[in-house]
Amino acid sequence: MNACYTVGLLDSVGENLALNKPANQVSTYSTAVASRAVDGVLNTASCTWSAVHPWLSVDLEAAYDVGRVTVTNYYSTTNGD
Repeated sequence: MNACYTVGLLDSVGENLALNKPANQVSTYSTAVASRAVDGVLNTASCTWSAVHPWLSVDLEAAYDVGRVTVTNYYSTTNGD
């Protein structure tokens, strides 16, 4: 089983603070690299490779007041396409 993600970290006016920021994940399935979770493209996602405890991290590169966090987790047998 693969864990696939998209991530949004919104400030108080709705700007996505995670957009195109550096991202890492525990492993990568096929071409579904961590940066796909924060690329802003609605039909892509990052996917890990059969991790028991999958994780994804995003470096915002600065301190922000975060108003809302959204993480969409998909069960997938594909590469996130």
